[in-house]
Amino acid sequence: MAVSDLSLFTSTAFALDNTTSNLQQVEQEVGSGKRVNQPSDDPTAYANADILSAQASALSNDNLLAQRVQAQLSTADNALSGVGTSVNSAIAIATQGADGSVTTSQMASLGVQVMALLQQVIGAANSQYGGSYLFAGNQIDAPPYDSTGNYLGNGGTNSVTFSDGTKVQTNFDGTGVFGDSTSGLIGTLTSLANALNSGDKTAVAAALPQLQDALSTVASARGGLGAGMNAVTTMTTNAAAEGATLQSTISNLVDADVPQVAAQEQQTLLQQQALVSLSSSLAQIPLVNILA
Repeated sequence: MAVSDLSLFTSTAFALDNTTSNLQQVEQEVGSGKRVNQPSDDPTAYANADILSAQASALSNDNLLAQRVQAQLSTADNALSGVGTSVNSAIAIATQGADGSVTTSQMASLGVQVMALLQQVIGAANSQYGGSYLFAGNQIDAPPYDSTGNYLGNGGTNSVTFSDGTKVQTNFDGTGVFGDSTSGLIGTLTSLANALNSGDKTAVAAALPQLQDALSTVASARGGLGAGMNAVTTMTTNAAAEGATLQSTISNLVDADVPQVAAQEQQTLLQQQALVSLSSSLAQIPLVNILA
């Protein structure tokens, strides 16, 4: 019986070690809710989940970037909306100023109104978001226009590219939208104010088609902004769907079936208790019987 006693003692100790190790693994799964917590748990699942997690992280970064881009484009669009209102006001003033019954004094008063509109337009052209000037080309750290409408930016642009390849322009060449002190909307408003102040009704009338052209330019710019915002919205919608799919796949790879694992934990615990009890009984066998 001595050989049997020694063999039983050894196999019981081995079984207890394995059961304790299994219990620790099961308890970790129950506590974390994860079947795979480290590469050794399931190398293939861990590697695949790691790749998918990187993709999910890129989508999360896309969403954060999209929020900023949407806010930036919305700020630009709000600025242009205000400019459109200013241009319509300038058209009404120019129509009034070109009327033959308007006196020189009245024209000068209208000129003051146009100068106020000019400053509003310049203010809109100097709009910024998060410290970045939106209509300065890619010289985004300084206002693109001085108080008289001279353009200090450049003709460059900035854009962002999302992980799916979607590219959206975020900063713009101001001269393409507003012109400068001698051209475009700002130049027209400057000329209109001068014409009203000097009582030149012919020049005032000549500003009307130029203002209409400027209004079309502003509308076109807003259309471009709308297209950019739509592109970002589509990208975020697709990213949300893809992100949900990725998270589901990752969950299938690494998450534990908690009810099943909890039941396994109870079973393993019972096995451990039984082995501990058996080990305690074996410990009562005289050492001489085991070694004999």
